[in-house]
Amino acid sequence: MDGTKTIVRCGWCENDPLLISYHDEEWGKPVSGDDELFEALTLEIFQAGLSWKTIWHKRENFRNAFDNFSIAKVKSYEIEKVEALLEDKGIVRHRRKIEATIHNANVAEQLISKYGSLKNYFDSLPEDQLERQKAIKTTFKHVGLTTAESFLMAAGFIDPDHSEECFLKK
Repeated sequence: MDGTKTIVRCGWCENDPLLISYHDEEWGKPVSGDDELFEALTLEIFQAGLSWKTIWHKRENFRNAFDNFSIAKVKSYEIEKVEALLEDKGIVRHRRKIEATIHNANVAEQLISKYGSLKNYFDSLPEDQLERQKAIKTTFKHVGLTTAESFLMAAGFIDPDHSEECFLKK
């Protein structure tokens, strides 16, 4: 034996350097910036029905396409921008998800105005996990219960669901 210890991670990392980096350094770590929370929610919406690997490998393309998820910019997108996004091969070209992103930017702006920040809004949700998920589902467009749960994990509002053998399992 050479004395080195193998680090075991969740299986979805697939020995993919981008996924390993996300798993080890970002997933489940608290996110507090408004645009960063908007990005996390938006990427979870685009991931629905697809693999996380697909979305993660397009993350920089999404950032470029959606102006670094600037809520102030995305909320004002017009039909011309939607059409341009539908032509962008670097992202997932799904009209309803793109339109939901614009809608959700407007919702996010209203929540920031009311609560001071998106983090304050998410922190104000019920403690019960299912009730939190339901609140997010009814607040944002194109969000189901699973997407809401994935977002809460990704952004550090609830503990991520690491596999039993993962070195990060609490």
